[in-house]
Amino acid sequence: MSTSRPPIPVHLRLQALTTLIAVLTSGCLGHFYEVQRTELERLVREPPQTRGQNVYAVQQFTTDPEPQPATPWYPPQEGPPPGYSVGLHGYWVPDFYIDFGTPYYQPPVYTRPAVHDASPVSGNVSGGGSTGSGSSSGSGNVGNIGNVGEAIVVVVIVGIGVGLALAATEGARYEGSVAVHPQHPVHLWHRHGGQSTVRLDELTPDHLRDVERATLSGREGAGMWLRGSAPLNRRGFSYQFGAGEDRLALPGGDNPRSLGFRFALGYYPVKQFGLLADSRLQTGGFNGGSFYNVRLGLEAQWFPLALWRLHLGPFVGGGQSWSASAGGALPTTSGTRPYVSFGAIAEFELATRLGLTFRWTQDWLPTATTDTRGFISSWSVGLSVY
Repeated sequence: MSTSRPPIPVHLRLQALTTLIAVLTSGCLGHFYEVQRTELERLVREPPQTRGQNVYAVQQFTTDPEPQPATPWYPPQEGPPPGYSVGLHGYWVPDFYIDFGTPYYQPPVYTRPAVHDASPVSGNVSGGGSTGSGSSSGSGNVGNIGNVGEAIVVVVIVGIGVGLALAATEGARYEGSVAVHPQHPVHLWHRHGGQSTVRLDELTPDHLRDVERATLSGREGAGMWLRGSAPLNRRGFSYQFGAGEDRLALPGGDNPRSLGFRFALGYYPVKQFGLLADSRLQTGGFNGGSFYNVRLGLEAQWFPLALWRLHLGPFVGGGQSWSASAGGALPTTSGTRPYVSFGAIAEFELATRLGLTFRWTQDWLPTATTDTRGFISSWSVGLSVY
């Protein structure tokens, strides 16, 4: 009897390709930076003349809603006041800004206007609304395993494509301290859809009464300096993926090893602890037969130790596994059973929202037969996007 596998259906290939294209083309980074409300509340407590030197901001994507442009700002024609120096393109900046070097986002080159044409940034510019376990035998088992294996391949391709796209954008996305002129325009986003613009040095608690967040543009004011990315920040949603050596426990003591893949999606309420929906996919051949192993469950991760950029911690999880084997010297099996997993993670910080991870895992099948109940070890290397 032939055991050839039917090809992957065309509609599955098209869906995988469409998903990859959508993800890979939607992650361009822009020149707008979001400032959270908590950071705005901190800034209004700072002296107006020093507010611009250290603002925590997160770079936005080009697909995010953009604020309405602020009124162009030109430096006055007379010399700079005490405590200021002439920066790039004639813009005044505080003296200590000169040590920051050339702005990452340069201010616009302007032709010096007549005196009556010069206009500062207004204190309030109103805008419009924003956009908002049993076994079975039979000749068909190998074919069924082949079909499941090809479906696993499609899932792996899509999962890796999504992961690489997210890793590329988040790895390049800036999150950390920026510096702007004390009079830099701040675009305020109000809860009911309105927008307004105010100078940073004129920002008061009254401006924040119904404000959700704010936006700074690197192409307004006197430019923007990027002063250093923040350390690894896991807080929020996370997508994790990786690959390594995985193993399946079969009756008779067979433990076929093969390339396995892991994908997880979850949330970190704090920087050191997170909960994730975890999946592991494995398919391959051994002793002339074929097998697959799919695990789906929940996992808790904790990172209590940090040594420079290296973060260490344990994890524990559990869920349900689906596996089957047939053909060659492999036993013919098919069934589901629960599993428990635990192990250790070493994560190296690559960027504020990106980490390189190494995982060592021990799996235990509590309801398995005597010869398959032992611990099964595996390892993987991957990326975690936060």
